[in-house]
Amino acid sequence: MIESVLLMKNEVREAINFIRKVTNFQPQIALILGSGLHNFCNRLDAISTFCSSEIPYYPVSSVQCHAGNLIFGYLQKDILHLMPLLVFQGRIHFYEIESVERVVFPIVISHQLGIKRLIITNAAGGINNCFNAGDLMLIQDILNPAVIPLPTTPNDSVLPNQKYSNYFDTEMKDRVIQCASQIKILLQQGTYGWLKGPSYETPAEIQMLKRIGVDAVGMSTVPEIFLAHSLGIKTVGISLISNLAAGISSVKLSHADVTDTGAKVSGRFSELMEQLVLSLKQ
Repeated sequence: MIESVLLMKNEVREAINFIRKVTNFQPQIALILGSGLHNFCNRLDAISTFCSSEIPYYPVSSVQCHAGNLIFGYLQKDILHLMPLLVFQGRIHFYEIESVERVVFPIVISHQLGIKRLIITNAAGGINNCFNAGDLMLIQDILNPAVIPLPTTPNDSVLPNQKYSNYFDTEMKDRVIQCASQIKILLQQGTYGWLKGPSYETPAEIQMLKRIGVDAVGMSTVPEIFLAHSLGIKTVGISLISNLAAGISSVKLSHADVTDTGAKVSGRFSELMEQLVLSLKQ
């Protein structure tokens, strides 16, 4: 059974009303920061900041380094305030709450606030043999090996033959490539696969994913992308290759590795995000 965001209608209304009592800020771009990537927020001039636990019905993450803040503001470099942002500092994962509807709550909030473009990021395990820990990967396609039903909107058809041709906005992808080239960042490209978690994949699972064309694997992002596309939000996705997946590397994996790699590349990642946002105002 495919989950419908219709079930959240009243909850979303209450969350939006709570936000609007504090601020009338009108963001144009939403940015979801994955594990280890929260330092980008140091480049923001915040107008309003909400802790997710304050907002009615908003899901609260229990994962280390997912602060759960919603930051409304501008880039410090955006001195003319041409590109208002909503930055989600952290996210909720399916394995924490076993509800896809809760996972995509930030996307529904973004849509209700009038946001038209989404930059979504994550930390992922590298499967492609050409990848190294610390690389950034532009997501060109997604797979749902977890086989978890994804959320729909009221206007969605749920016929078995329904097919989306492209989840990502071509112009935004081109901007990412251009920005990476301008600031001399090696940008990998590939397919991102979503598994439920919370445990890391076994070497056998990684080999299976490799055979079906997955370049990087993680525990998030696919439900958000799916719903954003369904709602008409133009989307681009970027993965931090925080580690090499089990069997690709002999090193035992841990969440500390994810955050350590994020800290090491935070400068490059933040510069790329900054350049991308500034380019989208043109």
